[in-house]
Amino acid sequence: MTLLRRPPGARRPRVAARVVLEAPDLQEARRAAEAALDERSGDEARWSLGMLRPLTPMAPGTHRYRATFARWEDDDDRFVRIDVHHCDVWAADAQSARRLAQQEIRKVAGYEPSWRIRQVARVDGTGARGRVGGGLR
Repeated sequence: MTLLRRPPGARRPRVAARVVLEAPDLQEARRAAEAALDERSGDEARWSLGMLRPLTPMAPGTHRYRATFARWEDDDDRFVRIDVHHCDVWAADAQSARRLAQQEIRKVAGYEPSWRIRQVARVDGTGARGRVGGGLR
C-alpha cells in the first residue's frame, strides 16, 4: 500500500511512504491502511491512500482480472487493432487491476510503449487457478 501526499502547489499526489500490511481479508487490510494513514498524516488533509496491491494471489477479497493489451497497425486505408498480450492480475477491483497490469506489462520481454489496455475483465469460474500472464502473438 502506498501513502500519497500532495505537496503544496502540486497538481498530483506523490508517493510519500510505502506500508506492508498483513490482514485476513480486504476489509481488514483497508482498516489497517487507514490507521497507518491517520498515524502518518496527523491533521494534514493532503494525505490519501494509494492502490492496495495484494501480495498473495487469491487473497480473500480479491479476484483475478485479465487485462488485454492491443496495438494499432496500419492496414492500407485504415488502422486495425490487434491484441498482442494478456496479463492476469489479482486485485480488489477493475481499476486496481488496470493499474497493476500497466505496471506488470513493463516487465514483459518485447513490451512496446505503444501497447494500450483494450479491456480489463474479471475471470471467474473454472481456470481461476490457471497460469498467470501469457502472450497472444
